[in-house]
Amino acid sequence: MKQILPSLALLGVLYLLFFLNSYAVKEREIQIILDGKNQSLESSYKAVTQMYRISIENYFKYVIMQPNVVEILRRSVHASAEEKALLRGKLYRYLYPIYQQELVGQGIRQLHFHTEKGDSFLRFHQPNENGDALIDIRATIKKANEERTFVSGFEGGRIYPGFRYVYPIVDQETFLGTVELSLSYERIVTELSKLLNAQHYLLLLNKETTTDVVFEKHQDYFVPSTISEHFMIENPSISPLSDHTLKSPLIMQINTLLRDNPRVQKLLSLHKAFSVPLLLGQQGYSINFYPIFTIDDRLGGYVTTYDCAPELVDIETKYLTIYLLGFVTLAILTFGLYLFLIQRKRIVLEKIQFETIVTSTVNGVILLTNDGSISFVNAATLSILGYQEADMLGANAHRLIHVHPQSLEQVPCPILESIAHQHAYVGEELFRTAKGEHIFVHVNLTPFIQENRSVGSVMIFRNITEEKKAKETIEHLAYYDSLTELPNRKLLLDRLNYTVAMCARAKEYCGLLFIDLDNFKHLNDTLGHEYGDVLLQHVAKRLQKTLRHCDTVARFGGDEFVVLITKLGSEEVKSKTQLHRIAQKILKEFSKPFSLIDYDYACSASIGGTLFWDNSKTINDILKDADIAMYTVKKSGKNEIKIA
Repeated sequence: MKQILPSLALLGVLYLLFFLNSYAVKEREIQIILDGKNQSLESSYKAVTQMYRISIENYFKYVIMQPNVVEILRRSVHASAEEKALLRGKLYRYLYPIYQQELVGQGIRQLHFHTEKGDSFLRFHQPNENGDALIDIRATIKKANEERTFVSGFEGGRIYPGFRYVYPIVDQETFLGTVELSLSYERIVTELSKLLNAQHYLLLLNKETTTDVVFEKHQDYFVPSTISEHFMIENPSISPLSDHTLKSPLIMQINTLLRDNPRVQKLLSLHKAFSVPLLLGQQGYSINFYPIFTIDDRLGGYVTTYDCAPELVDIETKYLTIYLLGFVTLAILTFGLYLFLIQRKRIVLEKIQFETIVTSTVNGVILLTNDGSISFVNAATLSILGYQEADMLGANAHRLIHVHPQSLEQVPCPILESIAHQHAYVGEELFRTAKGEHIFVHVNLTPFIQENRSVGSVMIFRNITEEKKAKETIEHLAYYDSLTELPNRKLLLDRLNYTVAMCARAKEYCGLLFIDLDNFKHLNDTLGHEYGDVLLQHVAKRLQKTLRHCDTVARFGGDEFVVLITKLGSEEVKSKTQLHRIAQKILKEFSKPFSLIDYDYACSASIGGTLFWDNSKTINDILKDADIAMYTVKKSGKNEIKIA
């Protein structure tokens, strides 16, 4: 009996130690899974907001910072209240089609101009709400106005909260105010859902920094959160995302459990990222909270995702089994099993950590041996490239998937160089899919070290083909007219600026022709804008056919075209004669009828031109001289040429 009691006591102590150790390992495994999910949420959120920053910056450069917009803002600085109202209406009419057709379609809910004093000048989402002081309410506006610098971040507002991008507007060193483009959470979720596998999304808004600053009459845009009394959400009747999430019986049950959990309430007050594991029946869930902060480092709210986590059920089941088997095994071989579990714990943790990171990421992961052979690929790799796992394992990665635009004799392969010299490489490369298609990928390759020696390399990559296409499309839209595919005003001004500098160095005359179609308004009024558009397209083609490849034909706006002529020579009289001859050639081409759908139309044009050969004339002077010459022709009977 005396031997049994100490034995039982020893068994009890060892089993207690085993239980506590196993429980800690279990909690760490769960935490690894939760950390992986929260890290995925964080990296995806940052990637989405950065992507939109690039897109919105292009809209700011090529849509907002246009001469017409800047001129309206400049005039409004010292305008009376009545004049500001007129300028506000003019700005609204000018930008509303772009706001409604492009910005709203891209998820930009708020386009908001502020004065140089930090007051609201024009809200496109609520054009009747203006004049209220924002500089002491909105930290982004205060920082952008006072420091004259770009500011981005999440922030509350007088009507809606949003993911804001605020730009200072400065023209010729004169500060005209700021403009804000703001994304809704629905748009952020649209992009997050492409990167994550969450079932539901919710934005918890901190009352103190968001809904407490809303106009009184817009308070009904928000309702209390069912998770915590300190947070609000957008009204489900306004936000489809909130409506979809809150109507889910599962989410209602989960939110009730979160509200009644003191630990969750404490974690919410810490303003840090965290995840909460839940087991409901035979299903596991991970509720992930990622804090977003305002520009002044106050909590704006939490980006919340509800993920299925079947791994939690597997872990719980696994450890129940371990507890039972551990008791039986400890009764037979306590000490040996304890040492085994210590070793097993390390292996399991490393394996879970590797598998969690590799399997949950949307990026491709390939393990390469030192000779470049593929030893491992994750599911994302197979999905991106379209290969079967059996086709990739053991194959030489360079020959199978890597594409070189140039010969390896001319340019060494950076991936092979990295593997050979065991150093990291980050860059853009071309990969070949199973269908033979070429895709652009961003590659991050790092030596794989085990026991202080390199056993290969880890290559992580993602498909950036669509990103590059989107960037090219945005750049094309910014520099070319969508109707005629000619260079637009922006590109013309860039080329004119370059030409002025070029001809000043070469001491060679260049010319500018300003072409205005005669009676174009009459055509639109009698036959319709469809005919007018077809005429503009035909005019563009004839101008391109008539002129040299080194000259630039641009659509300046409406029915106005501008032709930039280079290399006219170094003698003014001859250059002027040659410029006049080019204009005559254009009029001759215009004398031929234009076939407009079902109607042959005779079109004439008034042409004004000017010469320049150094930088004594500014770009505005050149355009003005040609424009005045064109209007002189208009007044004297049209269908003529005048070279100033």
